[in-house]
Amino acid sequence: MTPSITSQRSAQSGAAMIEVLVALLITAFGILGYVALQARATVGMIEGQQRMQALILVNEISERISLNRRNAFTYVGDDYGVTAPQADCSTAASLAARDVCEWSNLIRGAAEIEGGQQVGALLNARGCISNPATNEYVIHLVWQGVQASAAALNDCGKDDYTSENTRRAVSTRVQIADLGA
Repeated sequence: MTPSITSQRSAQSGAAMIEVLVALLITAFGILGYVALQARATVGMIEGQQRMQALILVNEISERISLNRRNAFTYVGDDYGVTAPQADCSTAASLAARDVCEWSNLIRGAAEIEGGQQVGALLNARGCISNPATNEYVIHLVWQGVQASAAALNDCGKDDYTSENTRRAVSTRVQIADLGA
């Protein structure tokens, strides 16, 4: 006895349906993988943009210290950019005080304003300038990153963030030449 033609067609159409469902499942996993890849790429892009902005800010104050080398020691301090920006830095008592005021405002995002809001700031950023040796200044800028990674090695802003693994940092060293006697 041979099976009827209708029962053979019924069995084949069920197999085709399973093939379609498997193909849809594979496609769905592929799309989910692509979405996850895009999300990771976006996080990487945000982290890279933040690092670039921090490097620009660190370079900004290092140039100002180099230009005002006679008063470089007056730049030393912690937690620059933590307080609200000052409206007018031109009334500062000295060039160093004005430089620090303007740098603090830049850290807070005063350079980029949209709709009356400062939008150019790094998240929870703060700057620290130290003087570890004669005529040597180390500038740190730390901020809160988007995704956890290894903790920053410097002490600027240490324990001021929800997680040390999200604290990012960039640093530079400024050496002032001693052209004395």
